[in-house]
Amino acid sequence: MSATIRCPYCNAGQVVGEFDNYAPFYVNCEECSRRYIVEPVRHGVVVYRDGEAPCCSDPECRATEMAGSGQE
Repeated sequence: MSATIRCPYCNAGQVVGEFDNYAPFYVNCEECSRRYIVEPVRHGVVVYRDGEAPCCSDPECRATEMAGSGQE
């Protein structure tokens, strides 16, 4: 599945390529070059500014938490 999303900083539209799971991932805006988080959900995607997502929606925080719990 792919989606067209809006940068939460500059509102520029960007097509995010294929993703087939619900893991959040980082996107670099092509217009303003800022990084933000996209999390696929059941009926679309949720977009967060970098540093404003809950831990379970932040790829780096999520990886750290899951590695510490042994649930990799």
